[in-house]
Amino acid sequence: MHPRSLLLGLLCLFNLSASLAAAPSPEPGTEVYAARRAKLMAMLPKGAMAVLNAGPEIDSNSIYRPDSSFWYLTGMPEAQTVALLLPDVPVGQRYTLFTQAKNWEKEQWTGYRIGQTQAKTRYGADIALVNDEFSKQMLEHMRDASSLWLYDGGDAKFREQVLANWNKRASNSITSLPVYNLAPTIAEMRLIKDPTEIALLRHAVDLSLKAHYAALPLAQAGAGEWGMRAAMIGTCLAGASARMAYSPIVGSGVNSVVLHYDAANQVLQPGAMIVNDTACEYGMYAADVTRSYPVGGKFSAEQKAIYDIVLAAQNAGYAKAVPGARMHEIFDATVDVIVDGLLKLGILKGNKAEIIAERRYRSFYPHGSSHWIGLDVHDAGSYEVARVPVDAAPHLRNYAPAQAQLRAGMAFTIEPGIYIPADAKDVDPKWWNIGIRIEDDYLVNAKNVECLSCSLPRAIPELERLMRKH
Repeated sequence: MHPRSLLLGLLCLFNLSASLAAAPSPEPGTEVYAARRAKLMAMLPKGAMAVLNAGPEIDSNSIYRPDSSFWYLTGMPEAQTVALLLPDVPVGQRYTLFTQAKNWEKEQWTGYRIGQTQAKTRYGADIALVNDEFSKQMLEHMRDASSLWLYDGGDAKFREQVLANWNKRASNSITSLPVYNLAPTIAEMRLIKDPTEIALLRHAVDLSLKAHYAALPLAQAGAGEWGMRAAMIGTCLAGASARMAYSPIVGSGVNSVVLHYDAANQVLQPGAMIVNDTACEYGMYAADVTRSYPVGGKFSAEQKAIYDIVLAAQNAGYAKAVPGARMHEIFDATVDVIVDGLLKLGILKGNKAEIIAERRYRSFYPHGSSHWIGLDVHDAGSYEVARVPVDAAPHLRNYAPAQAQLRAGMAFTIEPGIYIPADAKDVDPKWWNIGIRIEDDYLVNAKNVECLSCSLPRAIPELERLMRKH
C-alpha cells in the first residue's frame, strides 16, 4: 500500500474519532425499565412468581455484558445479579434485585460494584439485597406462588438451583405448580422497539457507517484485511461503543465467499472483492451493515454483473417491505431477482420455477434475506415460521416461510448475497471467488419502512467515486 494512502486513511480515522466526541444518544431512564416490568407482570397470571438471571460471566478478558432480556427489564449491567418479580404483592414491594455486596478489598482489584443502595436509587429496585440472600428469599416467596416463570440468562447451574427448590415445594403440594419459560414472552416484548430503543439503534447504525467510511481508504492492494478491521473497531470504540455488534467480517478474494470469515489475516490482492460486514454496538443495541467492493475501488465487468444482481435483489426486497407485509415476501422477492440474474449470466441453468422449487439457488445464495435487529444482532422475536420439511435447510426453517407481519417499531435487515467459490461446478472460472453481500438496517414506522443505513453508498458509481476520492 502506498504510504500516502495509509497516511490519508489514518488522518481520516483520527479526524473521525475526534468528531465522535459529540453527545451520545440518551440512555433509558429508570421509568423505561419500570414500564417494561409493569407490562410483563400484567401479563402473568395470579399467583405468579418471576425469577430472572443476568447471565454468567463467560470471558474475564472482556467487559461483562448482561443477558439482553435481563437488561431489557432491569438496565442492570453487573454480573451475579438476580431479579425477583412478584406481581401480586403491594406496590413498592414487587421488584427485588439481588446484587453483589460492596467490598472495597475486591473492588480495588476488579472495579466498583453497584451495591444495594444504587440498585434502588439508580436502577429502580423496590428492595435490594445481597445475592447471598436469594435462595432464602426465593424459598419464602415460593410458599405463596402458584406458578414459576423463569429466565435463566443462559446459566444452567442457576436454573438447576431454582428448579430444585421449586420441585421440592411442588412435590409436597396437592395442586399443580407449573414452571414456564419467560423467554418467549420477553422476546415478543422486545420485537417492538420503543422510542428510546429506536434512538439507540439509530446511533449504533450511524456509528457503524462512520466505521465503514474509515475502512474505505485502506482497501488498497498490499494492505491487509486486518487494517480495515482495526480501523472499524477503533472507530466504534472511539464513538463510545463498548464492543462490536459481532465479530467483524472483512473477507477478500477467496475469503469473500465465506459467510462468517473472521480471521482478517490476508493481504489484499489487486482487484479482489471484499465483503465487509462490520457494525458497532451502542448502548447495548446492535447494528448490522455490509458493503462489498473491490480492492483499489474499480469493479471488473464480472464483479459489476454480480453486484448489480445483488443490489437489484435488495431493492426488490425493500419494495416489498411495507407495514403489514409478511417477512417471507421480502425473501421471495430477493430470490426471484437472484435466480433471474444468475440464469441470464449462465451461472444457473434450467427452468426458473424448478430452480426455486428445488432451492437450487442455495449453491450461491445460501442464507435468508432478513433478521430482526435490536439488543442482539439476530434479535429476539418470532418469525412465525410455517411448517417446513424436517430436512429443510436452516435458513428455510428460520426465514423463508416466515409469516410474521411488519408492524411499527420492528427493526430488521435486508441482506441478499451471491457467493461463487473456486471450482464451482459448471461455472466459468471468470466468476470464481466473487462474493458480494449488501446489507442494510430498516425500521418499520406507522406508514412506511425506513432504511437507517442507506446513506452509506451502495451504487457502483458512488462507491467507485468515494474510493477514488480517498
